[in-house]
Amino acid sequence: MIRRAAFETRPWRNGGGISHEIAWHPDDDWRLSLAEIARGGPFSDYSGFDRTLTAIGEGLRLNGRLVGPAPFSFAGEEKVEAVLEAGQVLAFNVITRRGAVTHSVQRTALTVPREVAADFVLVLGGPVALGGERLHPLDVAETGGVPVRAVPEAAAELVEVTLRPA
Repeated sequence: MIRRAAFETRPWRNGGGISHEIAWHPDDDWRLSLAEIARGGPFSDYSGFDRTLTAIGEGLRLNGRLVGPAPFSFAGEEKVEAVLEAGQVLAFNVITRRGAVTHSVQRTALTVPREVAADFVLVLGGPVALGGERLHPLDVAETGGVPVRAVPEAAAELVEVTLRPA
């Protein structure tokens, strides 16, 4: 389990926010982070990478499209302009090196117990018991794709990330 308090914090290259690094591959083939988008403006170029952003909260537009609650995927070299309609926005970010790793991201409601088989699971709402561990909002479980039982204590949402070799 990766607790919110253990995330590594660093400023964005373009100065428009802060990333809380959750997990990453040593060769930079993939990375998961929680982004605090503090102001609108262009996203940094990540040529050769694929990205998926899941807005947590409301008011984020990317290239004119309202983002959320469903994940929004785009190529890292794509010119992306963010507009914040209601101030700072929190977003879960998955980045994978094209040709090395692919990813899928799903945001799902959790109202009854069920099996989860993603590699990483971000908890929204909750708390949630996942594989016997109690996770709170913004905690992450690293399951390695092994199915685990998710049991909500209250209505919750999960963001499930699956990583696969390309």
